[in-house]
Amino acid sequence: MHNTAAIAPTTEQRIEALELFLQHLVLVIECQPSFNAEALDRWVQMCCNRMDATGSTPPATVAALRQLQRRVLS
Repeated sequence: MHNTAAIAPTTEQRIEALELFLQHLVLVIECQPSFNAEALDRWVQMCCNRMDATGSTPPATVAALRQLQRRVLS
């Protein structure tokens, strides 16, 4: 996992991260009727890794999503 502790996301980036998290959650709910917090944690991690690899989402937003992931799913 990336070290994002030093990155302080803006309010806008935190909102974008929340939107991404909710999008991931909805997709998982639709695709996997029997999922749990560990499965969601793995899914969000995979999505973050993919967004990092493709550059499809600003790095600070992905960092904010990772921080949110740790807060919500840890």
